[in-house]
Amino acid sequence: MLQGPLGPFFADLAQALSAAGAETHRICFNKGDWHFAQADHVHLFEDTADSWSVFLDDFLIEHAIEAVCCYGDSRHYHSAARQVCDARGIPVFCFEEGYVRPGFVTMERGGNNANSPFPEAFAAGSLPDQRKPEAASIDGHFRFQFWFATLYYIVKDWKLMGFGGYRHHRRGNWAHETLAWIRAGLRKHIYSRFVEKGLTEQLMADTTGPLFTVPLQVAVDAQMIYHSPYGSVADFIDEVLRSFAESAPKDARLLIKHHPMDRGFTHYGGLINRLSRGLGCADRVIYAFDIDLDRILEHSDGCITVNSTVGLTALELGTPTLTLGKSMVGAAGLTSAKSLSEFWDSPGSVDQTKVEAFKMSLVTQTQIPGSFYRDRQVAARAAACKLMSVALQSR
Repeated sequence: MLQGPLGPFFADLAQALSAAGAETHRICFNKGDWHFAQADHVHLFEDTADSWSVFLDDFLIEHAIEAVCCYGDSRHYHSAARQVCDARGIPVFCFEEGYVRPGFVTMERGGNNANSPFPEAFAAGSLPDQRKPEAASIDGHFRFQFWFATLYYIVKDWKLMGFGGYRHHRRGNWAHETLAWIRAGLRKHIYSRFVEKGLTEQLMADTTGPLFTVPLQVAVDAQMIYHSPYGSVADFIDEVLRSFAESAPKDARLLIKHHPMDRGFTHYGGLINRLSRGLGCADRVIYAFDIDLDRILEHSDGCITVNSTVGLTALELGTPTLTLGKSMVGAAGLTSAKSLSEFWDSPGSVDQTKVEAFKMSLVTQTQIPGSFYRDRQVAARAAACKLMSVALQSR
């Protein structure tokens, strides 16, 4: 196991694997990893990032590793690990937040999102038959996620000794992370209770013109950084607003929805106000944090996203969707093939039979029930079962 979700989930996974008869190894890259690390063998990688591939290749041979697990496939250490393991024929299982939420997390062999082998296999009809897992009943994990993230960054930054060559995948230190999560909680309370109270109903009651919904993504999401044509979320907002002002029907409205996991880290209100005023469409643009997104998507005439998993939700609800980056739903042929300027006037329709088949296969092939943060043992046991099955098949 390499870097996992913030917190003790990989420790739970190691325990479940050990109980099933596997020998587990955990490689730590900083003291935050080390703080949560539990396995039969815990190792420290204290060299520079440039030497990681050579270290891992030797490690795989020395310890007869049969499978590697990591959270996110695009971090420097994990991207390099996938290349090394591919050369050795060793499977890499990449975990992520669930494509289908709540109640699931993602566990895929080979890569996530745009690196996932799933869309191609789905299109080719080459997926093996498997039993569809049932979603776990998980609720209220935000406070656990907040605590694990805060503790991880405090330990990582205050106890860096011995890990001077570590390269982190995102900017910020413990103080920045803690402040952001506190700000997120305050914003959620303020926006849901006061600023945006009743906004969902207002948007649904207004039928004066078409409504287009734009769900934003986390600014440091690998989907944005590695699998989109944009340098930032702000660049995406800029392109969408300019196209909306120029090409959308003059009675159309544009709803830009902030990502809940980025609530405390970013705020695009100033940018959106400045751009929309300059483009003459400020009275038709809404920026929201805590509306009921499912209800709004069902009411929307179109959804525009880079490659967010919200795109699948929109398609399930029958809302024509345009993705502007590399996405699983785009690769599977579920989204609009039109340009952004064309989409405003003619969003098209959704093949919901194909969407339903896609989701069924997606859940079956890539999802396991549970959460990384609360009642973690559900997901840990499911992941361990999947790993042991693959190991037995390869022997």
